[in-house]
Amino acid sequence: MTSERVPIFRISLTNATVLSGLYLVAAAVIEVVRARWNPHWADRASLAMEAFPARALEVLGLWRPLREAVVAEQLSNFQVRLIFGLTSALMIFAMGLVVGLLMWGLSRLGTRKAPP
Repeated sequence: MTSERVPIFRISLTNATVLSGLYLVAAAVIEVVRARWNPHWADRASLAMEAFPARALEVLGLWRPLREAVVAEQLSNFQVRLIFGLTSALMIFAMGLVVGLLMWGLSRLGTRKAPP
């Protein structure tokens, strides 16, 4: 039996890159559709897409200051969307990093040699 090393960490980061790209493209398409035609489903889809970064910002303690800045009109809609997009991408990469590290650790446990 050969012991080929699977690049688990690199696979996880590649998956995170693809997922964050797809998430950002989907959010951009939904926003374009919402701005151009404003169908009811686009509003619901936009809110669903915003839930993930909003919850992440809330957990990090950054939701309240962001909300206060929006209410005080210190941030534009574009800036808020940019913050949400960056937050989403960062959270997806963080989850990819955690999953990659866990899988790497499990693979190391699985390939450990038994003591003599």
